[in-house]
Amino acid sequence: DMAYEPILKSKKVMVVGGGVAGCEAARVLAIRGHQPELYEKGSRLGGNLLPGGAPEFKEDDLALAKWYETTLKDLRVPVYYNHEVTKDEVLAGDYDAVIIATGSQPKKFSLGDDEKVYTASQVLLKEKDCGETTVIVGGGLVGCETALWLAEHGKKVTIVEALDKILAVNGPLCHANKDMLERLVPYHGVEVVAGARVKKYENGVLTADTAEGEKTLPCDSVILAVGYREENSLYHDLEFDVPEIYLLGDAKKVSNIMYAIWDAFEVANHI
Repeated sequence: DMAYEPILKSKKVMVVGGGVAGCEAARVLAIRGHQPELYEKGSRLGGNLLPGGAPEFKEDDLALAKWYETTLKDLRVPVYYNHEVTKDEVLAGDYDAVIIATGSQPKKFSLGDDEKVYTASQVLLKEKDCGETTVIVGGGLVGCETALWLAEHGKKVTIVEALDKILAVNGPLCHANKDMLERLVPYHGVEVVAGARVKKYENGVLTADTAEGEKTLPCDSVILAVGYREENSLYHDLEFDVPEIYLLGDAKKVSNIMYAIWDAFEVANHI
């Protein structure tokens, strides 16, 4: 099943997005004899591996991003950084096929005083400083890992989760990771307020509704870790204009690293 399919004709393929799905697609295409060109709007390959790999205990994520960077260089795949691809550019290019792997963006919503409301990615990448006391909205994988990382660095962290416990809805998630996080979060002094819905953040106080009534949590900032949304606008702009176009990875359906790689391998192996 994992054998590389032989090709009849070498195709020039544009790969948009340098996250794990885009990198894997470019790798497989190059090995099979196609001519992929990879375009990344940021300055590094990795996509969501970069914030995901920020905590010291997630260093393997960054190692994977570095591995793809080295591998694509060895395969002589042209990689264009700081380049946000437009619809006109794709249509004007002389490509036999186009792969859209534009990933996903963190979900956001307003809590009132949004100047101190950040996404987990912004804090993990050190684009924003959360202060000494912070509340993380969302007790999924990203919320728990961010909380653990901040607590290990001496921050006072509270997780507010709408469901009755943390990591309740996290598919697909490795059991070892889940079991460790469930123990490490309380071990490092992270307070968890479950069954709570946040209402507003004003004057440095987050207000949430709980079964026991309204709860106020003073904090320097609020970090949103409420999931990711597929970034597929370029694909929908192009889907009826490009004869051979594919949507991959998180841009197709937000999942995990393993599924992004499987998806990319499967598609790139049959072009």
